[in-house]
Amino acid sequence: MIKTSAVLKKNTTYRFGGVCNDFYTLIDKTELDMIKNLDFNKDFFILGKGSNVVFSDCKYDGIVIQNKMENIDFDFSNESVNVDAGVYLPNLSRYLKDIERTGGEYLLGIPGTVGGAIRMNAGCYGYEFMDCVNFITYFDTVDKTIKNITRENIKYSYRNTEIKNAIILSANLSFIKEDPIKIQNKMTEYSQHRKNTQPSAIYNAGSVFKNGNDYFAAELIEQSGLKGYEIDGVKVSEKHSNFFVASKDAKSKSLYKLVKFVKEEVHNKYGVLLNEEIIFIGDFLD
Repeated sequence: MIKTSAVLKKNTTYRFGGVCNDFYTLIDKTELDMIKNLDFNKDFFILGKGSNVVFSDCKYDGIVIQNKMENIDFDFSNESVNVDAGVYLPNLSRYLKDIERTGGEYLLGIPGTVGGAIRMNAGCYGYEFMDCVNFITYFDTVDKTIKNITRENIKYSYRNTEIKNAIILSANLSFIKEDPIKIQNKMTEYSQHRKNTQPSAIYNAGSVFKNGNDYFAAELIEQSGLKGYEIDGVKVSEKHSNFFVASKDAKSKSLYKLVKFVKEEVHNKYGVLLNEEIIFIGDFLD
């Protein structure tokens, strides 16, 4: 496990974030003995591809651990797939196609990792990631031991999974066998839909707000007249109102202000308090 000083904006899709002097890269499970020596009483954050997180542009005084464990193994004995938490979701999607398993086609368009997909219970097109999970292996930051937990013992819901004091290391997943041509057709369909409906700009983190049981966040934002609304280089996408796109030199505070403004406007007009899907880390106040 490598410790460095890192500029966090280089490790997130929004390209926001200041310096972190306690930045660790986890590459192999044999390095977990080193993790046991870290002080988890201070602030810490587990980072994958940084596709759903926004760091403040100020210095981050906590610990950041970036999980880059990326092994994928098909277990023929029980027809399941063992995946490390650092596996890139599009790579998992392609792997599943190669072994003729369906249920992961939607992952092709999600620029995150397995660990993040578990934490956020990522999903779209009617899928939720936790539905394919059999059990999860994680490092408990309190008693500093490695544990397994089955899906039946995990509390999860729409865009949220609760595993306390945990650094997710890997997961065992199950998928159904299917004709690879049908799998490829579904992957193509989903990819085309994303291309047609979502902005292609580099600097964004996917959906900003969660949908509700009886509303779509994008519809409420658009109906509030906020499509294209901008604050200091960060604006509501013209193509999809639940995507906020940043210009190259924008600051994280601008995104924070835009999110708060949109929440207030939607709440004032519809009485709905939108909940963020992206995670803000650090100090964003003036």
